[in-house]
Amino acid sequence: MRRLLSVLLILLFLPGLAWGERLVCDVSAPVHAISDTLYGLFFEDINHAADGGLYAELLQNRSFENEDLTKPSAYQHLSGWQFNILTGSNGAVSLEDAAPLHENNPHYVRVQADGAGYAFQNLGYGSSAFRGGICVSPGERYDVSVWLRGEAADGCVEACLTNRAGVPLSDTVRFAPTDAWEKHSGVLTADCQAEDACLTFTVGNAMTVDVDMASLMPQDRVGASWPGGGLRRDLVEALRALQPRFLRFPGGCVAEGSWVWDNLYRWKDTVGPVEQRKENWNTWGYMQSYGIGFYEYFCLCEELGALPLPVVGSGVLCQAREPYEAPMNDAELDAWTQDILDLLEFALGGEETPWGALRSRMGHPAPFDLRYLAIGNENWADIYFTRYEKIRAAVKAAYPDITCIVACGPVADGSLFNASRGRILRSFPEDTVDEHYYMESSWFLRNTHRYDAYPRSTKIFLGEYAAHEPAAGGRRPNNLYSALCEAACLTGIERNSDVVVMCCYAPLLARLGMDQWTPDLIWFSGNQVVRTPNYYIQQMFSAALGDQLIQSAMTDDSGADVKEAAAGLYHTASVTDSGAVYIKLVNVSGQEKRITVQLLGGRHPGDREASALLLAGEKRAVNSLNQESVAPQELPVVFREGEAEIVLPGYSAAVITLP
Repeated sequence: MRRLLSVLLILLFLPGLAWGERLVCDVSAPVHAISDTLYGLFFEDINHAADGGLYAELLQNRSFENEDLTKPSAYQHLSGWQFNILTGSNGAVSLEDAAPLHENNPHYVRVQADGAGYAFQNLGYGSSAFRGGICVSPGERYDVSVWLRGEAADGCVEACLTNRAGVPLSDTVRFAPTDAWEKHSGVLTADCQAEDACLTFTVGNAMTVDVDMASLMPQDRVGASWPGGGLRRDLVEALRALQPRFLRFPGGCVAEGSWVWDNLYRWKDTVGPVEQRKENWNTWGYMQSYGIGFYEYFCLCEELGALPLPVVGSGVLCQAREPYEAPMNDAELDAWTQDILDLLEFALGGEETPWGALRSRMGHPAPFDLRYLAIGNENWADIYFTRYEKIRAAVKAAYPDITCIVACGPVADGSLFNASRGRILRSFPEDTVDEHYYMESSWFLRNTHRYDAYPRSTKIFLGEYAAHEPAAGGRRPNNLYSALCEAACLTGIERNSDVVVMCCYAPLLARLGMDQWTPDLIWFSGNQVVRTPNYYIQQMFSAALGDQLIQSAMTDDSGADVKEAAAGLYHTASVTDSGAVYIKLVNVSGQEKRITVQLLGGRHPGDREASALLLAGEKRAVNSLNQESVAPQELPVVFREGEAEIVLPGYSAAVITLP
């Protein structure tokens, strides 16, 4: 209670106290323009971020294509499914590949039912030996579909939401197969709340039917008309609230492939009718359905009001993973370069072009607003730069206005980084440089001035970053301290936003219990979303992005400049073209800070009300499904004759907005 009362008083005008630091911001002294694309998102299908996450599909391995490219086996094709669940039933199921639905979707199951019929079910994501993994809510409607081919008979296939034992949780829909592949669709309405549901199919008596491409999606989803089927609404809304200026996709390591070239992310496999997309085993150890393909990524960008920033492979497999196969030779690289040019045509070409026509047929006649292309991810050395140069030359020849983004390796400093940066400055000075850093929290505090000495002509894209705390409970936590260290570093990035033109946290999404990498910005279950302290820092900073950085300086009570590292106090200040003032304060120390904020160079008569968002809490606090320990609080601020006095708790960040 004492902590809560203290927080409620924060940022109020408190006369008569002895104040420590003074922050002077001169609104009439702009330093430089702030990049209007500074804050964005990076989406990669890691931690089941797409399948099992953002993609609205509730079924796992819906088309029986699951197969580990490095260790294939037939039983993998049936993962996620449970067969013969009815007591006393007779029948058989077999994996088939003769006359498939499509050559890109070569496997299906054949079900032969005898006697009482034959029931089988998809368990969804997050299932166990005793429960399904599909979350349903009473009254909610779900679109169900399946491709069937059966004997010409009077039999039918029923679909119903059930629990693992087959007890119904919804109404039932019935499909009558024909002797040719045909898509059958219906709507199921759940009649109860459940987190352990399955989708159960029952094949009628004495009937043989081929089954492929089953689907279950909530009707309340974003992009239901998109060919892939749409996206999970609560996750889209969480992304929208971050106000991203761009979206980097489809991944870093995912985009470049891991060990073999069959693992490479090929954009052409991800477009067209969803049942004709060629699924792929991804870098992180599970199958990608490509229900979210390049078309859906572009559409998601429009949905979020973000610019698309696709990442394509550079002709080199993931260098950090010791690939089994050699880089592309000249002929292979030429073909791959043409694929990249075809992607640009898909995004930008008119309807009269082959790939622009495909985009139009998929539902988007107008070109997408594509301005950036990242070629490679965390690559380095001559093996990469020679291939980058060839791809870049072809891209600029065909699309001179595209900004090419060049990788600067997988590390933040050291000999590899320095060599890569030197090569880029010599060979590609006009291109934007993609830096990545996953470092301990203290590193972020030591690097708040990282870009002060960079040449101002250099443009940096901080494509992946996150502060890594020591592992706890088997994973690195998203605690408040890591978020505040990132916030401190972001004040330095805003001060240098004439150099750093884009930045995005990574990874973005993680499904609880199905993660391969930590920390992550947003965690989720089948029906809940957890916003981390790091998420709230991103949200607060992105929402208060000025157009111009302004001069600001912090002094102590003796008038001496405050040393950021010693005080644990970081700041930045900016103004918008319309005159709003944004002030960002970060306190990574455990000590309360009392700060007088003074505005110079503008008209500030009398009392003026401002607003502030404050993020504060215990140093190691984390958010979870059951408890949101750290979240922004909206508090009033009063400027009197251009001054406001602020109490900033230990371990906190505040963003002040003066309209």
